Amino acid sequence: MTMKGLTKKEHKILNYGIIVGKLETIARFNDKTDHSYNFELSIIPKLDTIAKTIENKVENISESYTLKEISLEKAFKFFFKLLHDKWFYSYQDKRDYYLSDVGNNFSLYFDERKREWIVDFVDLLLQTIDPIQIYEIEYQNLKSHYASDYDEFILESGDEIYYFKLSVID
Repeated sequence: MTMKGLTKKEHKILNYGIIVGKLETIARFNDKTDHSYNFELSIIPKLDTIAKTIENKVENISESYTLKEISLEKAFKFFFKLLHDKWFYSYQDKRDYYLSDVGNNFSLYFDERKREWIVDFVDLLLQTIDPIQIYEIEYQNLKSHYASDYDEFILESGDEIYYFKLSVID
């Protein structure tokens, strides 16, 4: 999306809003299952180190964690595969091109469209943030257990830190 008259920073803010809106919309689609999805992209204050920066995000979850670096060269393929195979439209049976919906409240599109939308999303995400480092947060010694699944990432941009979380609870 190009908007004449916007500064680079304003354009980044606009795209950030579009990304957050898409994440919320797809999470609501997934909520058509009996699970609750949450897809979050937030900007967190950048401190001296990544560990200090994410401390508030991880301290209540586990006693320890590691940060697994994701190669920038492989980031697009990594996020596409993760979102396509696990998170976006995850309720949809691979053999069906629609979600059974008795009230006919909505319908979905062919897998080709799903792939196209995820490609567009990952492209927008990575171009907007323009990360210099990407880390996956891997928790050890969780403080509590609940029926849930999640993937969490830190995307470090030149002057900002983004926290990207994909989660589902039962």
